[in-house]
Amino acid sequence: MPITESQRAELEEYLETILELYTKDEYEDMVESIVSHYCHRKFQIGAEESVKLFYEIVALKES
Repeated sequence: MPITESQRAELEEYLETILELYTKDEYEDMVESIVSHYCHRKFQIGAEESVKLFYEIVALKES
């Protein structure tokens, strides 16, 4: 189930804080789990979609 634009904006805001706390090396070990749990709790979406969204947002922020 795709998330709405407002939900995506909320996730992006949340990620700003998370990305300040962790390095790229820690993404797979730590951040994916945090993002997955957050998205499941807030938006009722699964881990695979959550992780995909995470990396999409990261890529946009890096460009």
